[in-house]
Amino acid sequence: MKTYTKLLGASIFTLASLSASAGNINVGGVVWDPNWTEGLTSEEDFLLKFDFTQWFSGSDVTAGSSAEMEASAEAAVGIGTVLSLLSPADPADSTGFFLSGVGEANRVNDSTTVFCPSCELTMAFGGLELFSDGTFDIAGAWLNIYVDNGSGVNYTDPLTTISEVGAAMDGNPTPWLTATFSLFEISSGSVDDGSVSAAIQVTGGLAANNFLNSLMGGAGFETGSAFFNTQTDAKFSEGGNGVLKSDTVVPEPASIALFGLSLLGLAGAARRKQS
Repeated sequence: MKTYTKLLGASIFTLASLSASAGNINVGGVVWDPNWTEGLTSEEDFLLKFDFTQWFSGSDVTAGSSAEMEASAEAAVGIGTVLSLLSPADPADSTGFFLSGVGEANRVNDSTTVFCPSCELTMAFGGLELFSDGTFDIAGAWLNIYVDNGSGVNYTDPLTTISEVGAAMDGNPTPWLTATFSLFEISSGSVDDGSVSAAIQVTGGLAANNFLNSLMGGAGFETGSAFFNTQTDAKFSEGGNGVLKSDTVVPEPASIALFGLSLLGLAGAARRKQS
């Protein structure tokens, strides 16, 4: 009889979670309305605004490695060194430096909505190799978004100490989203003071199934106001902020319902066997 009770309880929980998905989406504690369209088209219901700090380093960082990111930040070089290697008139060649950064979300959709109650949503990116003509090689570029709803809610942008790099990448062992870049280019300004247009392809994470076609971006990924103070030969950027926009979906419910029914079937079989 014990087996029947446990399995039936599991099936009720599964079906209850299905009915709860009709309104807001909640993934890992991050909440948003899939029908929100204010200021957007009907095809974009997810708007994430974030602040970030970035730096150039000779270290190419493996996606998701907080230890490598911290080492990269430790080895950050002054923007003057980076600019001295740029030569737009010459054929593009690697400068040997990679752009990396960490940041924190400050809004998802409506500015008055609490999108991450009792948690924080942070991000990290890397692998963007700078060429001498001011373009970037995105072959190994990546971006991860993390949700932390435990005792590690401890990152605040802008980055002030190297230890905060790890704080931006801790939390749930599984990132909220993992992605690669399919576009990253300076749309206005320059390497030391400019805006970027980019696109990312979602590859995994807790919320991956909620993003239609696993694609965020195109013209919808915009970063602005990211600049380095050349007078102080700054190693870290100031005032970095950006927006991620995408359409999202509630995952197909059919498989969830079938899973619940299969549990009921197992429960019934267990009960017959015991009788």
